[in-house]
Amino acid sequence: MKRFSLIGFLLALFGAMTLGLTGCPETDDDDTAGTDDDDAVDDDDAVDDDDAVDDDDAVDDDDAVDDDDAADPFVFTDFSALTLDQADRAGMPAVSTALILDPGRKAVYNGAGPGEDADGDFVGDIVGALEAFHGGLDDDLVGLNLTPCAVSTKAGLDVLPCVTQNVAKGVTVQDLVIPDVVTIVPAAPAGFPNGRALADPVIDVTLAVILLDLTAHGADTFAALPLNPAANDVPFQPGFPYLAPPHE
Repeated sequence: MKRFSLIGFLLALFGAMTLGLTGCPETDDDDTAGTDDDDAVDDDDAVDDDDAVDDDDAVDDDDAVDDDDAADPFVFTDFSALTLDQADRAGMPAVSTALILDPGRKAVYNGAGPGEDADGDFVGDIVGALEAFHGGLDDDLVGLNLTPCAVSTKAGLDVLPCVTQNVAKGVTVQDLVIPDVVTIVPAAPAGFPNGRALADPVIDVTLAVILLDLTAHGADTFAALPLNPAANDVPFQPGFPYLAPPHE
């Protein structure tokens, strides 16, 4: 009887140890697909195990091992921009194209930056271009019942009112043109000149703010004329890179 009791006790003890070990597995228990074991082994399901082993599923595990999920379709270079030569710039559309008229000065302008703009390096070029535009176009604008922003004086055309007039609250035309950058104010309504959407008629707006008296006409005056295409020739894409594929 004593021997039988000892064998029964050992069997019972072994069974208890086995239950204790299987209650907290350290390996994949091949349970229902979609359930995370939170262990160090791949569960072969579609749920992130948050471990250091590749799960071979479609979900990123946030670990250091390749998950065999979708590859990034965009590959960007990491070289320094300081190794490049600047050949153009267009933060504010049409400034380089329309307001820097001399070809030699245009090359200098395109190689410069906001720092040179703020220093006033190109103020004379911009003022001279405005004087030329208003001298040649103001009669035509008046003939279209539009009010130019330039003012005639005994000394000639004064274009200062054109650059000091407000485009939006606290924002003048000069603020848009100098420095030549894209400005985005998140709290303000989106759309050019507050940022720039792909479909914004940026040239029409730019010409309106440098040619028209904005107290009499809106910045969208030229854009509202039936002279422009109603839309892009190919629809924009809803996701990045948003532009339509190039024509073949």
